[in-house]
Amino acid sequence: MRIELRIGFLIGKKLDLERIDEILYTHENKQAASCNVVLDYMEMDPEIFLNRPFSSTEQVPIKDPDLLEAELSQLYDFVWVEVLGGIERHGHPSVTISDTEYEGKLIHTLDKKMVIFLRDIISEHPGIQLLEKICHVPKPLQWLTLPKNDGKTPPPDYILDEMEQWVRKLIAYEVD
Repeated sequence: MRIELRIGFLIGKKLDLERIDEILYTHENKQAASCNVVLDYMEMDPEIFLNRPFSSTEQVPIKDPDLLEAELSQLYDFVWVEVLGGIERHGHPSVTISDTEYEGKLIHTLDKKMVIFLRDIISEHPGIQLLEKICHVPKPLQWLTLPKNDGKTPPPDYILDEMEQWVRKLIAYEVD
């Protein structure tokens, strides 16, 4: 019997990896596993994100992924993502504003949404300031969530237009 692979994204600032591992392994159950779970870390603090030597856990057999989700959701934002070929279904859309390229990481969630995180800025000017700003803006601005209509991915032009509007809001946001 083949066990399904489930990938979950933990989203937050200063993720406590020891606590996350502790929770994950508390739910480990090799004998009654319904799925294998991998947790990916989507760190909003770029100093941690850019210096972290790894970005996910190993596969762990879990009996009840809903209980795991409930516990992790008390600490951080959490989403299950679509799995395609053993990894999360994702893309890397990018938009260019004033000669600066902003690259995102787009993931498809199981609850019929797409989430875009800002992952890289390619510019001759220092672009790290915008990444640094992300951990200081309100949570709804830290990432972009787009709906899927009838489970279908919106057209690329729509995704890129929404991403550009979001990046412009990030650029314009004033941090105290």
